[in-house]
Amino acid sequence: MGVHSKKKNQILMYEEGSRNLKENNLKNHIYKLDSNIVLKVKNLIKIYKTNGYAVEALKNVNLKIRKGEFIAIIGPSGSGKTTLINALGALDIPTSGEIIYNIDNNGEGRDITKMNSKEHKEMRLKKIGLIFQFYNLFPILTAYENVELPMTILKKNPVERKKRVEELLNLVGLGKRMHHLPSQLSGGEMQRVAIARSLSNKPSILIADEPTGELDTETTKQIIKIFLELKNAGQSILMVTHNRRIAETADRIITLRDGKIINERKGGKPLEDIWEH
Repeated sequence: MGVHSKKKNQILMYEEGSRNLKENNLKNHIYKLDSNIVLKVKNLIKIYKTNGYAVEALKNVNLKIRKGEFIAIIGPSGSGKTTLINALGALDIPTSGEIIYNIDNNGEGRDITKMNSKEHKEMRLKKIGLIFQFYNLFPILTAYENVELPMTILKKNPVERKKRVEELLNLVGLGKRMHHLPSQLSGGEMQRVAIARSLSNKPSILIADEPTGELDTETTKQIIKIFLELKNAGQSILMVTHNRRIAETADRIITLRDGKIINERKGGKPLEDIWEH
């Protein structure tokens, strides 16, 4: 056998070995979930190291979220709430533990802690709808364009995009303001645009970080009403909030303190009842 043939064979063997390794790694990172589970968190730990000190922001957090379930996470400042949702939202990487998403909605689970940054971006585009306290809208884009953007990035059909954007903005009550810039909208209206944008690619779960933190009472009620309507339509929602009143409307209320889940209880209080007393 000539030198060139040997090199060619070595290259082919290397490529075959790389393919097998990649396939085996993929198989090792696939988990079987109950098809009703959207997200499973197991033994999640996050440690920050600064100036020679180690701060354990999350300590063995375990959590399951089901399809159509609305969960509220409460706790004092510094309890690890934002650290947790940053990890679940593929915005930060935990020190250890598993964050397993139901990728195909039929129980095929993938651990995002094993994914690379490109895969994290894809998860945020397709599977995770993120809602922030300060809206994070693009100021030079209209409400319509902000909601359309995630679909544009995925190169969805323009006709499909138009139909979906109009459907979502009508859903959140902004059908007549879709061509306004964020600067022409109120805080509540901007948050409703953010909710519509988070739903654009039909995510498995919405993760909301203090979605009513900058809003007045009446606007807060409007936002929670939208969340409850989405939940009733089968959307899974995880909301972090300091507002204990609105937390009562969630199916489950989880208290986080010093990086640990210290309590979990049922909610489900009607929205009209939470401001009675």
